[in-house]
Amino acid sequence: MPIALIALAIGAFGLGTTETIVMGLLPQLSAGLGVSIAQAGLLVSGYALGVTIASPVVAILTNAYSRRYTLLLTMAIFTVGNALSAIAPGYWSLMVARVVTSFSHGTFYGAASVMACQVVPPHQRAKALSLVYIGLTLAMILGVPLGTVVAQISSWRVAFGLIAAIGVVAWLSIRVWVPQDKVSGPPVKLYAQLHAMTRPLVVTMMLVSMCTSASMFSLFTYITPFLQVRTGFSEHAVDLVLLLIGGGLCLGNLLGGRLADWKMLPSCAGLMLAVAVVQVLLVPGSLNVWTCLILLFLWGVFIYAPMAPLQSYVVTCSGSAPNIASAMNQSSFNFGNAVGAWAGSLLVAGPESYGGLPYLSAAMAGLGCALVFLAKYFEKQTQQAGA
Repeated sequence: MPIALIALAIGAFGLGTTETIVMGLLPQLSAGLGVSIAQAGLLVSGYALGVTIASPVVAILTNAYSRRYTLLLTMAIFTVGNALSAIAPGYWSLMVARVVTSFSHGTFYGAASVMACQVVPPHQRAKALSLVYIGLTLAMILGVPLGTVVAQISSWRVAFGLIAAIGVVAWLSIRVWVPQDKVSGPPVKLYAQLHAMTRPLVVTMMLVSMCTSASMFSLFTYITPFLQVRTGFSEHAVDLVLLLIGGGLCLGNLLGGRLADWKMLPSCAGLMLAVAVVQVLLVPGSLNVWTCLILLFLWGVFIYAPMAPLQSYVVTCSGSAPNIASAMNQSSFNFGNAVGAWAGSLLVAGPESYGGLPYLSAAMAGLGCALVFLAKYFEKQTQQAGA
């Protein structure tokens, strides 16, 4: 694999860390800014909302630029946003800095997805994307825990400062390792780009992305209380379980790329079905320590395997608007994060209700699997129309 993928993975690591770091900094942010835990938690929502709304807009505005330039520009925005977060004097200034940072998220992933597909042969595109996405996986395994430790030892400002430093490293890596590509092409009219997004296959695959993410976050958001209530794990034991799940995510990331390079839609349907089965088994299985550990590891493998292939396939299906399609698919993932977390919150009214979370995750995975079959139908129609 080309060394350019490492530069893209560093950027993905930084973005993944800044996206989720607030979850580990809530006590420090609450105390340091003089706000409640709930208000501090809205910093997560502010970032997600910024990604969802701004990603397609920024993608359209940068459509005339080369992807290499777009990567450098978005990583510069990322670095500045995190630096502003580190020195923010108050809550609302930090919120603004978080929203500014979010402007880089979807467009970076969009340009990185297209670039990753350009530097490898067509049959290795999903594998190349999985290597880029391993940066996001490592952010979930290492970035957030390390950022939390740094904040506990020093302050949350230092944590954001270190993330800004990652942005500098990513910018320099992209500048040195990512090859100069041609300009994406003459600016495509907004109507033409939005029209490309209305293709049934593209819309369906973005819905699959949303369901995949919603299935993951409907359980993952509440994994700590779930394990404490259902399995009886202590707080420190939960940290080890999260590392185990992270190992599954890494393996799934690599596995998904290989499966998608083989057969994209059948692999995606099989993985979503596997997620649904594992989640149903987790309801009784979570009452036993070893069964729970095995099932959660498998869940980590199966739930994360479709992520990079879905991004690659949306780019392929988008035709003349790969940049905005890729960015909008990131919006779909982030919207799925919000839907999953919100739907899960409706269930966790009491200790006895945590057993319903795997069923919720299974239902969303099942919906995603059904949508894959619908996408297969639209794919055949597209192929017949092209013939």
